[in-house]
Amino acid sequence: MQARIQHHAIQGSQGLDLSAQRVDIIHAITARGRGGRLFVPAGWISITLVLDGSLELAHGTTPWTLSSRQLQLWTDGNLRHSSQQTCWWLCVAAPAALWQRPLRSMASFINNLIPRELRCDPELARVIVQLCRPRWFKDAGGSCHASDMLGGLREALIERQRPLYGQLERCSGRTALRRHQTLLRLLRVQHMIRCNVDNRLGMVNLAAAANYSPTHLIRVYREVFGETPSEYASRLRNQRAWDFVHDTRLPICEIAERLGFESESAFCRAFKHSFGCTTTVARRRLAMQRPEPNERMAAPLRGTAMAERGAAVC
Repeated sequence: MQARIQHHAIQGSQGLDLSAQRVDIIHAITARGRGGRLFVPAGWISITLVLDGSLELAHGTTPWTLSSRQLQLWTDGNLRHSSQQTCWWLCVAAPAALWQRPLRSMASFINNLIPRELRCDPELARVIVQLCRPRWFKDAGGSCHASDMLGGLREALIERQRPLYGQLERCSGRTALRRHQTLLRLLRVQHMIRCNVDNRLGMVNLAAAANYSPTHLIRVYREVFGETPSEYASRLRNQRAWDFVHDTRLPICEIAERLGFESESAFCRAFKHSFGCTTTVARRRLAMQRPEPNERMAAPLRGTAMAERGAAVC
């Protein structure tokens, strides 16, 4: 039996609570403007794509931002959407049972979607846009191949999570299902770290999110990802510091404050220890790489070379 699809439009500051909607159909949401809100209840799977602007997501007390062309696959409890600024975004959501039909992949651990954030490629975006356009379904009263299209979206997502399979095999557990559950716990910890890079969450809080002891979390996390949670958080902070220094003109004192350092000198010492050069030297090197105004005017004539240089700088 084909599942029906219901389309919703969120304009401006309107809101939609899917917990009050039917659970036997697929829900496709298109939202534009500022102030829009969407609530996806626990037990549902959703995929959210930001076409323009940035969207605030939150689960429990953990908020994060989804930027333009980014996609969030979520399976781990309820999820709140809110557009504090003007934003254009799409969401496809349905109870988990509807995402399981039709079941094409037969390997047990491949059948499970893994929550993650990723850059959306054109092929994946095309499927999501088709699901969110009512005109694709008007000839069949809203049920024209909705299940097949959702199944196709699911298969496309499964294909793109293949890079995680190596990590999945390194997870502890005698069965594929247990290894999958272990990976979900560790990814939950990783997600919390990414959402709280500047807050420096303690190991006790991270371990509680995974329902592990701190010692067990450190050991299992290292076995799967090749580094400890603290090392991962430090690497993210270092990258964030580098991006601020390298890609913005913010004063160093303001960067230090944003990153939670007690003083500008403390930040400068940490930066030099991590990258082997001072913030002044890093910015001077960047200035030497930037083209002069006359060179920028000539850039279209040698676009490929400039693109390669730009990639090297970044």
